[in-house]
Amino acid sequence: MTEPNRYWAYFDEAWKKVIERFFPQFLQFFVPELYEMVDFNKPFTFLDKEMEQLAQKSLKGSKFVDKLVKVFLKDGSEEWILVHVEVQGDEDEAFSLRMFRYFYRIFDQHGKRIVSLAILASSEIESATGRYALLAFNSGVEFRYLTRQLMDYERDKLEADENPIALVVLAAQERERFRRRRRGRFNAKLYLIRKLYERGYNREEIIGLFEFIDWVIQLNDEEEDKHFWEEVKTLEEVRKMPYVTTGERIGMTTGERIGMEKGLKQGLEQGLEQGVQQGLEQGVQQGRQRMVIEELTERFGEIPSPISSTIYQIEDLHRLRVLMRHAVISESLEEFLGALNGGNS
Repeated sequence: MTEPNRYWAYFDEAWKKVIERFFPQFLQFFVPELYEMVDFNKPFTFLDKEMEQLAQKSLKGSKFVDKLVKVFLKDGSEEWILVHVEVQGDEDEAFSLRMFRYFYRIFDQHGKRIVSLAILASSEIESATGRYALLAFNSGVEFRYLTRQLMDYERDKLEADENPIALVVLAAQERERFRRRRRGRFNAKLYLIRKLYERGYNREEIIGLFEFIDWVIQLNDEEEDKHFWEEVKTLEEVRKMPYVTTGERIGMTTGERIGMEKGLKQGLEQGLEQGVQQGLEQGVQQGRQRMVIEELTERFGEIPSPISSTIYQIEDLHRLRVLMRHAVISESLEEFLGALNGGNS
């Protein structure tokens, strides 16, 4: 699996883990005024099942990181927070509409106030304007949501910020900088790991952040990876913090670990290393194919078999992901066919 494909294959998994592991810090970093109002002495709850049901109603199978969290405020009231992390690195004209759909479906179900937050991990997303308006003859609705563009944060301030999310943002920024050039990744990744150990985080925080950094900045070849792990081992020995180089190797990369889980059966048949990678790629590919067809079926009824056959023959993960967007935003099956047959996805 190439670096870009591996990056997108595990994007949702990596960001979900960060949000779940560091939610108070996540809120403190991105919405500090809300963080000050939340009573973290009371438990906060991730409503993943409810979020999945909402997604099935409106955007079935879409590849986005959506987290719905219930928190209590210090005045004793409840607040419902939608944390929406955008996955794609290219343009999506339906972004604001999707945020609005989630907003009104959550409100319709719970009748609570909602804070909608979009984290933009790529500098190429321009359609996330923070606003969606549906107006006609002085009637309608104007919806606003918060946006946080990761590339807008100043590096000097991030390096001085002890919040673990600052290091997450730094890593995401480095990925953007090295997206089109490979030289320098080794030093950038090692620098972030050193910062990780210097900040005095506990074992669980270090492991969680290490997983994210190891995924977001992937080295160019096996030799660089080997040297990187030698440096990490030395760093842990000096600081007497053997967290990630003993026992299970955390740096197997998030992708390979998830692939190990999903591709184990096939891996045993084909040879573990080859089977895990092939099994994962095939699983992601088939999953996206099904998502496109399910969305089309839900919106337009039974799909003609020639269309389904064409979709099942597509192996390119990026094209399948973009076709999923067309399945969501197309006004008719004919419009979707234009994208499918025209290859403009």
